[in-house]
Amino acid sequence: MLRTLTIPLTLTLLMHGVLVAALLIDWSGERVVIKRQAPSYVEAKLVTLEKPKVKAKVKSKARPKVKTKLKVKPKKKVKSKPKKAIVKKPDPSLLAKQQQDKKRAAEKIRLEKLKEQLIKDVASDLDDDIDDEIDSQQQQTDAEMANSHIAIITQAIVRNWSRPASARNGMEAELLLDLVPTGEVINVSIVKSSGNTAFDRSAVAAVKRARQFDELKQLPPAVFQQYFRRLRMKFKPEDLRR
Repeated sequence: MLRTLTIPLTLTLLMHGVLVAALLIDWSGERVVIKRQAPSYVEAKLVTLEKPKVKAKVKSKARPKVKTKLKVKPKKKVKSKPKKAIVKKPDPSLLAKQQQDKKRAAEKIRLEKLKEQLIKDVASDLDDDIDDEIDSQQQQTDAEMANSHIAIITQAIVRNWSRPASARNGMEAELLLDLVPTGEVINVSIVKSSGNTAFDRSAVAAVKRARQFDELKQLPPAVFQQYFRRLRMKFKPEDLRR
């Protein structure tokens, strides 16, 4: 079979060769020079991509912390030697001046205190004098007021007193009247008898007939309490006196 194919292949190759030669031969007689181009070289570098590094997690066993106590030796106290104070001799004139200033300051304070005490004493005495004067005036006013009301009471009792026929000069009966702020007589008692029963009874009857003295309602409570809470009255044949 190879032999049968050899002949056709050979003829084919020859025919192709003749055609190529005919194309390459310059029939005009000029020589054709075919220049070959120099091959161009291209440099290419391969770039390799680095794979990202994966950090492997390594489980590390943490060592337990051990607390260690360091023994610190206490520092020895070094006793410092006391420094000798430098004593300066004082100036005599300066000392004398300082003493004089102290004496003057002390004397000034003493005089100021004495002045304050004198002012206080004078003010206190003045206040006492003023208070005494006010009290004296008030007592005088109260006494005058009381005397005026006693006169009113005396006149009212005299109008109601009937002297007995047995009354004689020199007789005297003293009565004690208990009053209330409304002027009402709530009790009458004989403190000193005249020695004559009829005379004593007539005096008591005169007070009971008067019975109430409305003028006492106008008195200040202090005046009533001092002069009229318990009122002593003296009865005489010729007159009726307190």
